[in-house]
Amino acid sequence: MRRSKQLGKKERRRADNSVYKIERAARDRADDQARRVPWQLLLETRSQYVEMQEFYFWARSVIETEGGIPGWLAKMLDRRCPGFIEDQQRCESDRSRTYPPLSVQLLFWSQEHMFGRAKSEGWFDAVQFYAIRDPRSRRAEVYWSECVKKWRNAKPRKYPSLKRWLSDAAGCDPFSHLTPGARKARASYRLVEPKRLTEAVARYVDWEALAYWARPALEAGPPLVHSVARELARRCRGFLEFNAKARKADHVDFPQDWHRLMLWITDHFFQDPKTGGWMDAILSSARSHPGAIRTMEYWEQCDEIWASNLPDPYPSFRSWRKQVDSYVVSVPDEASQLAC
Repeated sequence: MRRSKQLGKKERRRADNSVYKIERAARDRADDQARRVPWQLLLETRSQYVEMQEFYFWARSVIETEGGIPGWLAKMLDRRCPGFIEDQQRCESDRSRTYPPLSVQLLFWSQEHMFGRAKSEGWFDAVQFYAIRDPRSRRAEVYWSECVKKWRNAKPRKYPSLKRWLSDAAGCDPFSHLTPGARKARASYRLVEPKRLTEAVARYVDWEALAYWARPALEAGPPLVHSVARELARRCRGFLEFNAKARKADHVDFPQDWHRLMLWITDHFFQDPKTGGWMDAILSSARSHPGAIRTMEYWEQCDEIWASNLPDPYPSFRSWRKQVDSYVVSVPDEASQLAC
């Protein structure tokens, strides 16, 4: 008995390790592709994919319950996905091939026709990777599964509109597939409206960009570059004095200025999320935000170039942020064209 339990644990560890490797490979591929386009375009396209996913799962719940596309849904598909019904009808008349189920055809058609640019330019995997991990996409997928189970037992007299369906889906736990510990860490998502969270994440990404811009100058030690000191004094009043005292306890090789600045920003500009219990949702969302990822990558490049000497003059935050926004790498691992 004891040996069988030990084998079971080993098998679970192997499975967990395999899942991690697959997830890591998918993340690396997405990150490589994401660098090929401006992050604003990636963010906009990701948002479009999330909206497509919401519509797709609503339509799929109806299609799988009905075993086909009812007339009223066909009319809506004609408006939202012009050409899909005709393509689907051609597939039905073609007996020489076997086609996937209707719902899968709809997904493939949407990806091909709505995201053709991302596919042709080689950054669709990045769009898909980040979009399907968005809480809105996860909620739609969870609610689709719930609806199909419920509607197959008792088909509704009238199906909910997309707007009503999404409103009901908002109450789902988008992380129900995770372990209990991971679900607890993600519980903060349920404490904030999606729109409010999106706005807060955008603000956090902006503040984080300021911190990354200032980081090389802060960690270089005193005297602080005048333009950085002036900008931080204006935006984060009191931080420089606080940091000067705290810095005395830092190890010489491990300055903590950036971490203290991020904590300062959180404490002073995100009080509502902290007291409301949804700050973790902001932090988690920011980690997969294209703008935040691109900012970190650009800072890493600058930090490597500036390791021996800071630039003179030090770039203004405005000009540095413009460089972040235009920073792309056309081919993975290609030397970047920086203007640090």
